[in-house]
Amino acid sequence: MAHKIHTEDWDSFDVELYSRRVKRTDCRLHTYRIQYNLYKSDKDLSNPLQAIDYVVAYSRDEAIHTWGKWKGLIKKITIVEPWKR
Repeated sequence: MAHKIHTEDWDSFDVELYSRRVKRTDCRLHTYRIQYNLYKSDKDLSNPLQAIDYVVAYSRDEAIHTWGKWKGLIKKITIVEPWKR
């Protein structure tokens, strides 16, 4: 059930709306926002780009595993809670 959300396929992606849909499907699932460093080349090691991916999973560890990249790149992982505004 865990999967990575491919937001690059969408013109405008509403992560909060998607998170509500996920919660209705299975109340134990969470949408995680993973902020990480992105290095384009070896020359950019001192100045990495910041990137965000979204993953749906039951736990933080499962989200990291589903994300599929080296976990040393991760800066911050947060749960998307659409009802807490």
